[in-house]
Amino acid sequence: MRDDMRILAALGIDPAALEPAPEAPLRLSGWQARIHPLSLTRRPCSSCGAPATATQVVSVPGSGLRWRDSCRNCMLAGFRAARS
Repeated sequence: MRDDMRILAALGIDPAALEPAPEAPLRLSGWQARIHPLSLTRRPCSSCGAPATATQVVSVPGSGLRWRDSCRNCMLAGFRAARS
């Protein structure tokens, strides 16, 4: 299991700044609109501000589920942080 807080810290993301995520299953959450290139509600990367290409729900102690939106480079950096 990944350590969400360690990954957020490695990417320099303040957990309090992340948007709340729904408790519903991911397939019902509307995640596609967060990252689709033509979406009017496309989100920026939570780490660097570039347009997001991936998103995931992370568990933040005391705050519940939150969205972590990532550009390609920050997504890969998150994978590397999870392995170390």
